[in-house]
Amino acid sequence: MRIIQERIQKTGLWNSIVEQELISLWKYGVLRISDSMIRKSIIDFLSQEAPLGFFVNPASVSGKWHPKWQNEKCGILRNTTECCLFADQMLMQYQEFCDTTHRVLPEARDIVLCATILSDTFKYGTLIVEPHSDKAKHIREHGQVAADKWWPIAYATCPLNPIKEIYDSTYWHLGRWTPGWTPGVKFSKLTEIVHILDAIFADKNLELLYEVKQIVG
Repeated sequence: MRIIQERIQKTGLWNSIVEQELISLWKYGVLRISDSMIRKSIIDFLSQEAPLGFFVNPASVSGKWHPKWQNEKCGILRNTTECCLFADQMLMQYQEFCDTTHRVLPEARDIVLCATILSDTFKYGTLIVEPHSDKAKHIREHGQVAADKWWPIAYATCPLNPIKEIYDSTYWHLGRWTPGWTPGVKFSKLTEIVHILDAIFADKNLELLYEVKQIVG
């Protein structure tokens, strides 16, 4: 994290909020990747390739999408961490991704965590945008951009099978809303899990569920 901190500090955007959100991503996302070489590829990508906006930008500048706590500073980071937190619960619904004692297989977890962490890194390209500005537009192909930039880092040292699955899950994390999708494109179950996590934690209705209220709505 030190390299990322130094990069952000140079822009004057580093503060306690960024620090805490980055620590959370590391704890619940990055450090839970079991394969050391794949984990290193993610750390190298975040340290060297990921735009600084990934660490400080809101998840939605218009406020029309995502719950409001993701639409403030570090909102993309918060959204990514929330998806990582629920990864095991999603994987546990599939017997093939669990061992005989129903514990999630590390290989499956690694793929979902990596693709989740990578997927929105280039959401606004290299821009740093302010919350509620409604001026910046997200890049529709941001999954492909992230996958393409991460691939050379991972390909040099990591096993092909898991990184190919990570690439595909990152590329197609928007499911059938991914640019270039046609009915002929079939997703693996792990890609579907990454997409479902992305869809659930981008739902503005989460505000109805998680704000303290006596009744929903």
